Amino acid sequence: MKTTSVFIAVLAALVMIGCYASLEQYPKEKCGLLPNDNVVKAIHDNCIKCHTKDFKTKQDICARKSMIIDSVKSGRMPKMGKLYDSYKATILNWK
Repeated sequence: MKTTSVFIAVLAALVMIGCYASLEQYPKEKCGLLPNDNVVKAIHDNCIKCHTKDFKTKQDICARKSMIIDSVKSGRMPKMGKLYDSYKATILNWK
């Protein structure tokens, strides 16, 4: 019982550390065309849990377009779960 409690506490701490992610240190790209509502929904439903400060507006999302697509394509993101195939396709086909 005690081992299980310790394991759960450590796991919870790791999740919390992972969810203090911030992209502030990375350069933003020039935003050409704002993302459509489907892209915004995919980002908000899957990324906001950890990137609360990074993706507040469509402009914020647009400024990270290449990074978002690359992270999803490579499987690095999302770290907390798996994308539905429809969300993944929406992000990867973002024009």
